[in-house]
Order: sequence, then C-alpha cells, then structure tokens
Amino acid sequence: MFNRTIARKYTLRREIGRGGMGVIWEAFDQALRRPVALKVMTPEHVTSDSARRRFEREATAIARLRNEHIVQIHDYGIDEDCPYIVMELLEGEDLEHRLARERQLSPSATLALLRQIAAGLQAASSAGIVHRDLKPANVFMARKEPGECVKLLDFGVVWTLFEGSDEAQQSSFGKAIGTPAYMSPEQVRAVAPDHLSDLWSLGVIAYRALTGRPPFVARGVGELLISICTDPFPPPSSLVPALPPGFDGFFARALAKDPAQRFQSAREFVAAFAAVVEVSSGPTKILVVEDEPDVALMMRLQFRQKIRDGVYEFIFADNGEAALHELRRHPDIDVILTDIKMPVMDGLTFLGRVPEVNPFAKTVMMSAYGDMANIRCAMNQGAFDFLLKPIHCADLEATIDKTIKHVAELRRNARSDEENKILRQFTSAALVERIREMGPAIALASEAVMATVAFIDIFQFTRVTKERPPGEAMRLLRANFEVIVPELMAKGGVVDKFLGDAVMAVFQGPEHLSRALSACVIVRAQMAAVARRAGESSPYAQGICVGLSTGQVLSGSIGSQAYGRLDYTVLGEAVNAAAHLARAAVPGEILVDAPVREAAQALFDFEEVGARSLLPGAPPVDVFNVVRRGPAALLADCEPTVRIPTTATMP
Repeated sequence: MFNRTIARKYTLRREIGRGGMGVIWEAFDQALRRPVALKVMTPEHVTSDSARRRFEREATAIARLRNEHIVQIHDYGIDEDCPYIVMELLEGEDLEHRLARERQLSPSATLALLRQIAAGLQAASSAGIVHRDLKPANVFMARKEPGECVKLLDFGVVWTLFEGSDEAQQSSFGKAIGTPAYMSPEQVRAVAPDHLSDLWSLGVIAYRALTGRPPFVARGVGELLISICTDPFPPPSSLVPALPPGFDGFFARALAKDPAQRFQSAREFVAAFAAVVEVSSGPTKILVVEDEPDVALMMRLQFRQKIRDGVYEFIFADNGEAALHELRRHPDIDVILTDIKMPVMDGLTFLGRVPEVNPFAKTVMMSAYGDMANIRCAMNQGAFDFLLKPIHCADLEATIDKTIKHVAELRRNARSDEENKILRQFTSAALVERIREMGPAIALASEAVMATVAFIDIFQFTRVTKERPPGEAMRLLRANFEVIVPELMAKGGVVDKFLGDAVMAVFQGPEHLSRALSACVIVRAQMAAVARRAGESSPYAQGICVGLSTGQVLSGSIGSQAYGRLDYTVLGEAVNAAAHLARAAVPGEILVDAPVREAAQALFDFEEVGARSLLPGAPPVDVFNVVRRGPAALLADCEPTVRIPTTATMP
C-alpha cells in the first residue's frame, strides 16, 4: 500500500503500527501539506458490519474529546469501501517500549505519567466514554516542547454510556474485551463496563511501572482470569522494599475486586498516589491563598517559632488557580486559609474545587466583617470556619489548631472505615444493614416478610476438594463466587450465607421475584461465558445448579445470645424449597416450582422439566427450568412487576 493515496488527498508513506482492527500509516495530507497518522481497516474486518460500526464509533467518540492527553482525530471516511481514520502524527514511544527498556520507573516519574493519563481518562469519563483496553501499549509519550505529553491511543473497543447503545455495543455483552493482564474483574465477567474498569487498568499500569511486573501473573489465560477475580496480589513493598510503605494500602484500594471499594474518579486516584509519594512525618502543611503580600509576611512572623521547629510549613498562593496547583503539588496539605475576593479565581470558586483535589483538607475563609453574604455562601458550600479581617493572632492560632485536630480525626476515621470494611466481609450483610437502619436491639427482633430465595450450587464441587490441595480447592471455590455474588447484589439481593459450595441469596422489597429471576439468568450466562474463556480444566467448568422459590419467610437472629453466638438468617418453606430445587437441578438449570412459573410466565420463558423427586422417598413434583427473560422483561429493563404468590407449595 506504499504510496497509495486515500480519499484523493492522503498519501501513505510507511507503516508505523497496528491496532485491534487496523493498520496505522504515516501519511501526508496533500491539502493541508502536513504529515498525519492514518488508520486503515484491515481486509479481514472490512466485510464485518459490526467491525465497521466499531471503527466508526471509535472515530466519532474520540473526535468529541478535545483534550491534549487524547490523540486528536482530524478526519474519517470510506475509500473504496475501506473505512479510515486520520489522526495527529505523534513522535516518541509508547509506555510498553519504555517499560521493556527501563523495567521500573521511580515513584515521582510514575506520578508525572499518571497525572496525564488521568487527565485523559477524566475527559473521557465526563463524556461517557470507557476505553476498555487501557494498557502500556496504548499510552504514548509524545515529544513536545518543553517536554513529553502523554496521549491515550486506540479507542477501538470504546464503550459509550450516555448515548443509546447500538447493536455493535449490545453484541459485545457476554464477551471479554480487552487485554487479559489489564482487565478488571468485571471485564472478566463480561458485564457492561464503566469508568471504574478503566481505573482498575490504570492501577495495573501503575503497579507494573513501580515494580516491573503486573500484579497478577499466571501460566495461561484461564488461570490469569481466575487470579484477577480471586487472588490477592503481592504487596508492592514485598517486591520493591525501597518503595514508600503507603503504596501497599494505595494498591489495596486501586485494585479492589469490588468496584465500589476503588477510587471513584481519576482525580481521586492521582491525588491518593501523590499523597503516598509526597507525604512524610514532617510538619503540618498550611496553604495560605491571599493576594495581599502583607498576609504572607504576617504568617511568617506570627508562626516563626513553629516554622523554625518544623511544626508548621506554610505554602502561599495569590489566587485560587495558583492554589489548586499548589494543592496538586502538596497533596498532604491539611489546612487552607483563603481570602474570598481575589483575581483570576476567587475564593468561593476555589472552595468548590478543593474536594476534587484533596478530600481531607479543610478550608477556613478570611474576609472583612461587611462581607457576611459571601461568608454565609462559603459556609453553605462546606467551608470549615471563617476569620474576620483584621485577623487577631490569638483567633488565628486557635482556628488553625482546631482545624488541624479536625483533619486528624477525619484521617483516623478513614482508617477505621477501612478496618470496618474488612470486618464486614465476615459478617452477614443483612445483619449489618438491619443494625445500621434500626439499631442493635431491634436487629435481634424477628419478622415475617415476603421474599424470594435463590440457592446457587457449584455442581459436584466436593469432588474437587478431594482431588486438589485444601488451599487450591478453596481458591477455586472463591473464583466461582466472585462471578456469582456481584450480579446477585446488583439486582438487590442479599447474600444470606455460604453453605459449603452453595450461596443462598434473599431478595426482598418491590418486584423481588422478577429481580431474583433476572439475577439467576445473568449469573448462569456469565458463568457459561467465563467457563468457555477459562477452559475445561477451570473451576468454572463445573457448572451451577440453581433453585428458586418465593413466599413468606421468617427473618431474624438465631443461635445462642447468652454465649454471644448469633447468626441472622431467613427460615421458611421458600428457603427449603429453593434448597431442594437446587439439589435436584443439573448443571445449567434454574429450577422453580409451579407458583413461581405462574407468577412470572408473562415475563420469563420456562420449559417443563417434568417430575423430579426433591427429597428421598418423597413423591416427584412438576418443576420448570427458566430458559430466558422474555421480551416484556427485557423491555422493562429486567425489573418488571410480577404477581407474587403468598405461599410456596413445596413438600
């Protein structure tokens, strides 16, 4: 294709790379007399309608993003039935080549890199765009004046959140899209992606940059997928002892299996990383934002002894914009003293920007007595306190001391929250919610409620426990539950308990039956998809057997209160029925009884399985397998209203 002219204006000069669906060429734009990068779809993809739609979606999605850290699109078109994308031509190298050459980067170099990647991700996230294939090969360090500029490349598998999903996007459901080593657990399970998946990939990139290896390493793809969903990763300090100790906690959050436990934005991710890089046991940092130079002199004189003793360190800025820059440079700032009326960016605007850079820092507003309207506005926006000008030294010292103590308490509470998260992993979620809503004493009370109960059993997993070492067998069982539990919770189910190799989930509240059925159908599909990807030797290949029943259950605490050994659970016919149905099911079946089929037959498709004996010696009863969600359920976004029977009829 050398010297071929595309669209009568782009002359191909040399091949410079290959992406997921296309070949990238250096080309010359004859109209504007400039070099460009031109991506041409490969012949094997040209005949695919879905590939062509993805290619076009890549062009239109990136073209909307006017951000210096995302490669810019100049043109898109079709030449001789072959789609092409014209982009800015970059000179430099991608991060994959740099890491292969240098192996590791310093924390400060990694921070500089992450700041720019995060800026691109934040722009994409704000536009409702998920990259889905963030990896070092798609992070390009372009040579610019005066230094390097990081650019995100290859949005070929981009996902758009805010627009109506087209057929090409819908067809990707159930498919793991991305590069395995950088895929999040939810990508492994092939659920609809969001920006938190990109932040997971960013965490993997940061981990590899600091340690020289990815956090999850395995012999094959199937084993790697299990490890991503199930295994802990080596703390960075175990690989590079010289790293600041705070990185272990940082990556515990950045690579949390549960998306809700991760950093929730690229800004928060980078701010936390910067805090680890720059935080020390040094002085308390106080940022003073004031355009009057006399204030800086007054602060230095008033606190000269504490500055000399290393108790306080003052940082000064003359407007809100400069102050934001200092906040990013010093993420361990605890106290901010800011004027309201300043040039460039006023104090009220700055106040609203502080939490996105540093969620712990507290702001004290400084203003004249006659400016009470602005002071009230500042307090309503979250200012911690205010000082009236002219500032009295005693009042200033007391306010700073009070603010420092408050921030220290916030940081202690944050650490306690992390500890509580660990404890909650070993406590009934239903009990935690009940105590939080109603208090410890009321949580011990019992009540009768309408609910749907689902038992999801890993088929013949007992055989695995006999064939594998204990630690490996438990790891493989957890690998299954890591796929099952998120979908149960996503539909409002509460994991009541794990009974050996089965999980019992309870759905209460509006439309509990339809939500439970939808969750089980999705879990079955995801388990089958993961089993296909991981291979026949993976733990997912065992298959799942599901039983589901609905009706009135008794909810409450059981056990010995006198000896402090209690559990919170549900009891009743529906519980027994679901357990028996799961026991009677074969892999891939979601068995229900006649009342469930009757209540949900307008929204789900069922097939009659026939009569099965649910208990030894008991007469067989007719049971039904849930085949799929019907058109009405899909139209109702899988949360339809169904008529719930008042009792469950199961021997």
